[in-house]
Amino acid sequence: MTSFLPQYYELLKRAVVTTSGISNITPHDCRIIAADILRQTKQSVSETTLKRIFGFAYSKFKPSIFTIDVMAKYCGYKGWEDFCQNQEIKLTKTSEHTTPDWNSLKLNAEKITNFTLQVLRNKSGIPYGQTIPRRAVSDYLDDFLAGDYTATVLAAPAGHGKTIGLSHWIQEHLLNNGAGNNNDIILFFSTSALMNAFLSGQDLNHWLLALLGYTADDDVASIFDQQQEKGGNFYLIIDAFDEHVYKHEQYRLLLAQLLDILALHRYSPWFKLILTMRSFTWINNRHEFNTADDKWFIRFIGDENSCINVPVFDANEVRQLALKINPAQHYNAPADLALQFSHPLYFQFYYKQNPTNFTLNNISRVCLYDLVSVFILNKIYMGQNSAEKLLLLHGLAAQMDISNGNFSVSRAKVNGLIKQYNQAYQDMLSVGFLREINQSTGLHYNAYVQFANIHFQNHTIAKYLLYNNNSIFDESLIEQINRLFETNGQKVAVLQWCVLYAFKAGQQQNFELLIHAKLNLTEKADVINFMGDMFTEQSAAEDQSDSLAAYFKQDCSPELFNYFFGFEFINFKYRRTLYSLLKFNLSNRKRAFIYTALGMTATLRLDMPDLKDCIYKLRSLPAESFNKFAINPLKCLEAIHTYITTSELKKDVGVELTRFYFNPPKEGNYLANTASHDMLFLLGAYTLILFQKPLKNLRYINALEHNYRHSALSENYAYEYFIEAVKADSYYKLNKTEQLLSIYQRYKQVYKRCPENFTDYMKTVFLALQLKANLRIRDYRHLIEDTRAFLDAAKDHEVSKGLMLGMIVKTTELNEIYPQFYKQCQYEYAKMLRENGLLKETFTPEMVVSD
Repeated sequence: MTSFLPQYYELLKRAVVTTSGISNITPHDCRIIAADILRQTKQSVSETTLKRIFGFAYSKFKPSIFTIDVMAKYCGYKGWEDFCQNQEIKLTKTSEHTTPDWNSLKLNAEKITNFTLQVLRNKSGIPYGQTIPRRAVSDYLDDFLAGDYTATVLAAPAGHGKTIGLSHWIQEHLLNNGAGNNNDIILFFSTSALMNAFLSGQDLNHWLLALLGYTADDDVASIFDQQQEKGGNFYLIIDAFDEHVYKHEQYRLLLAQLLDILALHRYSPWFKLILTMRSFTWINNRHEFNTADDKWFIRFIGDENSCINVPVFDANEVRQLALKINPAQHYNAPADLALQFSHPLYFQFYYKQNPTNFTLNNISRVCLYDLVSVFILNKIYMGQNSAEKLLLLHGLAAQMDISNGNFSVSRAKVNGLIKQYNQAYQDMLSVGFLREINQSTGLHYNAYVQFANIHFQNHTIAKYLLYNNNSIFDESLIEQINRLFETNGQKVAVLQWCVLYAFKAGQQQNFELLIHAKLNLTEKADVINFMGDMFTEQSAAEDQSDSLAAYFKQDCSPELFNYFFGFEFINFKYRRTLYSLLKFNLSNRKRAFIYTALGMTATLRLDMPDLKDCIYKLRSLPAESFNKFAINPLKCLEAIHTYITTSELKKDVGVELTRFYFNPPKEGNYLANTASHDMLFLLGAYTLILFQKPLKNLRYINALEHNYRHSALSENYAYEYFIEAVKADSYYKLNKTEQLLSIYQRYKQVYKRCPENFTDYMKTVFLALQLKANLRIRDYRHLIEDTRAFLDAAKDHEVSKGLMLGMIVKTTELNEIYPQFYKQCQYEYAKMLRENGLLKETFTPEMVVSD
């Protein structure tokens, strides 16, 4: 029987599609063809085998002679040998009457290219018609074609969208061909087709000619040279030319033959080679490509060592893709959360989970973790070699120098481990979970293994730490995270993975141990906002377990409840987190604290309907809910609402706060040191500001320092941070410059020491204090820059912006110094008052210095 001949094998595949009566084959059609083959030949070729043959499933091996023999019979031949003999006869007759020409080459190439495009479209994780062209790919390839270059590479990690971006570019190029705008030949195929060249034993150049319907005896090169004079290029485009697909010796041979083709056409202006591959393939093999040659066009984004020129989606592409998938859905996803889906692979996972009701408007911080978990479940924990993969990952994690932030592992150190679990290692390379980088030089061997992205890395580390801690989320685990990640930016992500595991493993009662996690306030904000999203989503889950349902039916422990409280966390994300606590069966006292905090966030945003709703919910609570409050939060919020909407003061609140600082409660838990009390007493301080009697504020703060808490100013103690800011504001209004500057200098030292530890609202408070200090001493040198920095930090904190703009507008001498800047501030201030329906007196009241 005739052996496997790839040039005829490709023709047989086309014949099978033609015989079946299908124009464009899809994965589903493989089942139909399998049934038709059985009916026509009484012999079986499975649906899975056909998917491998037509490129819908991966295969490293050529099909059996039995399979292709049955396929030939299905097409009306006696078998594979008869089919090959018939093709030889046809080819002989054709070659006797025709000679190669540009149009016939173009037609043959387009058939292969269109078939490749159809296969890739059908394999797209998001329906191809709903995907978008990638401008980064188009711009890069246009720059390549604009110069005198012969070859280029599109490189990026797995899942960056190289194939889909390239497919869109080719499709556009073919349309231009059809419209007569160019006359190029595009031969495009993926690496699975290239495998046939190796299996055939043919030289790659001869295999390509056979693929186009010609032999080595045909003078194809002369056709290209003649056509070049008329205009027209030949594009050889190979997708996913990656080393992990082949055995080492196979890849070396194919690479050598490909480079021979490139060398053959090095000075042919009509020849263009485009390759796509993963970044680690390029890093490991770039020395083979002789990129110093001026015929290679290589340009990477950012760090040259990253070897990436197909970036993840930018914010506009995320929006564009979301709207193309679901045009009916109004897009209003928060930018920072939407960019979690900047990685095309995660976007694809999310689409697969929500194909019929796709929207990014309801995404949360937990979504990305769930998507990564789905990938790991399907690619690592399920299927063959799953136990070996897990053991290998634990072995890699054990060799990391985590405490020094070095997450790459020397290949030499784990060579024995990789040999032991080689198939598992190869599997994880092929799915893009791991990558192997070789940056050796003549003096130093430097090959190492690393995770394909930071999410896979952090998940693996978290699972490794849990595994070594008997899969228990406890104080011991938290202490280990503190020790390993003392100066490492991945601490929060690893801790969040552990929290998510504990939640799904029924260990929620241990969350109160989070107080032992050594986090700065920014890190803590990330953790509690993540947990808030987790509570919200899991409480609404349809497949909720009995233990999870029972968890939400109980009250939240005092330790966990207070862990979530802090004025420093206030922003719109924190609002969602606070609402998540209402999923628990809270006591009325705790509900009062929640609605108070929500009311304070609404006040900062000048969201009066939201503030009014919080007041309504506080009023609906039983009166005794407020008995154990040293300060009545309902009265404070009512006073703030009345003042902002009418500029009227509720004097009874002022009397009550005055009574507090003259005669604070001495017994009971009114002054217990808790985060919820911190927020309550800060609310009292901010309420007193309404009365514009700064001496009252100083007396109130003095009473708190003597009866509640008094600590040094620090980035780690938010209560003291905000109380000192209120004190500084009082000194500003009292013209006590020395005291104001003293506080400002202390803030400045703390801020400069670790600005990254400051939450957004803490930054806003510091920048506001900086402006006040400079306004007071009339140092206007950096006023414009400082004001812009403040407004950028304030974001949706409209009250903060209104107070500061009002202060600048009242400083009329600025009109002489910076007239344009002053007029802009007047405009922004008037606009803010108008849009919020506020009176000018709200933010620029008259000062009462005496009591």
